[in-house]
Amino acid sequence: MIAKKSLFDAYESWEQLTQAEGGAIQSGNWTIVAECQQAKQTLQKQIIHLTESAQAECIETGLDCKNFDRDLRPIINHLIAMETRNSELIALRRQAADIEKLDLDQASQNLRRVHKSYSPPTPAVWNSYS
Repeated sequence: MIAKKSLFDAYESWEQLTQAEGGAIQSGNWTIVAECQQAKQTLQKQIIHLTESAQAECIETGLDCKNFDRDLRPIINHLIAMETRNSELIALRRQAADIEKLDLDQASQNLRRVHKSYSPPTPAVWNSYS
């Protein structure tokens, strides 16, 4: 079953991309995260096509398609767990970024107050045109 082997290889590629994506999330390398997600988008189309081909092969050869599904389920469950982990990592990074932004906003506000307190007021300049 050529399509089944190709499908399993595609899922292995997905796993490698997801691992790379997780490392990039942890290190904050958003360029690599975007590249991994783009590659997975392309791979997703291939996986859909390969799944259809593998199912057709299964029917054509008279093999039990339940075995195909049974073989595929643990792989998919593992990938779902990896994707969930990456999603949780992104949520943690975002939460940390939100906290840092709040801190920076507070520091900016404090600096404006200090500047306002110690800067002499600028006199109003009136111009009259007759």
